[in-house]
Amino acid sequence: MPERVHDCVVVGAGPAGSAAALQMARDGLDVVLLERGVRPGAKNVMSGVLLTQKLHDLVPDFRDRAPLQRSITGGYETYVLGEAEVLRLPGIRNYRPDRYPHPPFTVFRSQFDAWFAQEAVDAGAEMFTETLVEDLLWEDGRVAGVRTRRGDLRARIVLGADGVNSTVGEKSGLGAPPLPTHVSLIVREVLDLPAEQIEERFNLRPGEGILSLFYGQVSGSTGQKGLYYSELYTNQDSLSLTVEVPLDVLRACGEPTYEVLAARERHPYIARLIQGATLREYQAHLIPWGGVADLASLFGDGVLLAGDAGRFVTKEGVGSWTAMASGTAAARAVKHACERGDSSRAALAVYLDFLDQEGLVDTQREAREDWSDRGWVRKVLAQNPERLLHLAGRYYDEWVLGKGDYAHSLGAEAYHDLVEPLAPWYVRWPLGVAFRLDTRRWRKQQGKGG
Repeated sequence: MPERVHDCVVVGAGPAGSAAALQMARDGLDVVLLERGVRPGAKNVMSGVLLTQKLHDLVPDFRDRAPLQRSITGGYETYVLGEAEVLRLPGIRNYRPDRYPHPPFTVFRSQFDAWFAQEAVDAGAEMFTETLVEDLLWEDGRVAGVRTRRGDLRARIVLGADGVNSTVGEKSGLGAPPLPTHVSLIVREVLDLPAEQIEERFNLRPGEGILSLFYGQVSGSTGQKGLYYSELYTNQDSLSLTVEVPLDVLRACGEPTYEVLAARERHPYIARLIQGATLREYQAHLIPWGGVADLASLFGDGVLLAGDAGRFVTKEGVGSWTAMASGTAAARAVKHACERGDSSRAALAVYLDFLDQEGLVDTQREAREDWSDRGWVRKVLAQNPERLLHLAGRYYDEWVLGKGDYAHSLGAEAYHDLVEPLAPWYVRWPLGVAFRLDTRRWRKQQGKGG
């Protein structure tokens, strides 16, 4: 019998791979979904907050069937942490249900990925677990399948959705292993706490959740400093506390990530929020940042990349909806190529059009630009978050307590601390003049002369 040639082999049963397999199965394609773990989700970790607009497009009744934890009410609450201080940045929590028709949900990937992959199987995809892809098959200069420890699978097109260190990306020549400047290490603790205590502590109703984002400074034995991100969010009967640090920052500071996480637990503000909770599990995972420099590197002859393998993240580092959207776009590109009997790079270039329809071309560009610039906020926080805390303390002293003795106005001090060290000259010059005048006006009001 001639060897079976599938329309597509999808490597990786995370959100990107399962979304692609689900879409292709519904389109009537012969698709195989491979997962190296004993089941989907067994080897996957993410921040645990799922943006659901794209999921709703794929599975409209997911809220009735998916293994969800809590619905995030009102979005992020953002804080800057000092040694023993915390600054809450302006924000609002909105309780109107029509404001967010598709709110984020907290999830456990071990549960959600298994459910989502089963949706693809129920639609007609084949799935094989405990199957590690070691290499690609080639024919006439194009990718023609995958080589696994359990045997070879031939396919017209291979879709790599196998994470940030993508075997498909590396073996196909589309993507080299990411540099430390484009990858962060995220560690997460799941802390058990009864649902009633969570709801009382965070002012929530049953089923509601909250997500808090913390910025802080990491420094180590080398004397170097950098920025870390920490999230605290609520599950049904547990809390998740994460710390994310770029690998180049960890390398420069010489500080293990678990030490950064332990320091966050000891911070007076966070310690009160997690008081009484007990450790359930500890996980670690690499996530990409900054997109790709050239979207044409996401496809080749007989091969595509989606999800983390294609570094699909927003400039904020969110990768859940971008994974599903890129998987859906890849599925449509595969269908287009199969209908034309052409799996060449030229035929698969239609992937860019489908990515654009999903809004991912702009998302990739924004992520790339923001990461290349490192973002003004990240620069300020990485260099000296204590200055932000000082300015907030001064605002409180002057406008609430009516005390304090300073040489410059608050606006001028903010300019000197935050704008002058980082902004280009054409921004510094007019603002510098404006704040010198502001200081002169302020000093007259304070009775300190001109």
